[in-house]
Amino acid sequence: MELLDGCVVAFAGGTVVHGVLCTKIVSLLAGAADPACYVFTSDVALELAQRPGYYFPDASYTCEKLEASATKIRAPKLVVEVISPDSQSHDRVEKLDAYQSVAAVDEYLLIDSRRVWVCLFRRFGPSWTESVYGLGDSFQLDCVRLTVSVDELYAGLGRSLN
Repeated sequence: MELLDGCVVAFAGGTVVHGVLCTKIVSLLAGAADPACYVFTSDVALELAQRPGYYFPDASYTCEKLEASATKIRAPKLVVEVISPDSQSHDRVEKLDAYQSVAAVDEYLLIDSRRVWVCLFRRFGPSWTESVYGLGDSFQLDCVRLTVSVDELYAGLGRSLN
């Protein structure tokens, strides 16, 4: 569930593959995280910068100062969404625009749950680059100094390049 411009947007539960990919990326991030930073699952909201509302990304990484009772973050360095057919356009258009409006976000990672496909958007000054990865590739998440093998991320999930 997310809150956008005062409207609640509900989402159905994810597939097993979605859950496995979320768990894998959160585990990788947690293993590489700076001790002063935090890795969150979709349980913690991200407050949007340019409009009222919240998103609940599948994973996020922030080094902002937080109180133990905090329920949202405002300055993640990395935001991750595992996409499905129902969320693909929302994640690649609306959420991309929203996350790019958050000044602290330097990287936005999309991981496809239907096929082996990873897309990394990275901020370079005022502009963004987009890189796509598949089988045999690795990608670097600069904010956590982590290299991720696409093959290992999708290992055991029976996904193809289709």
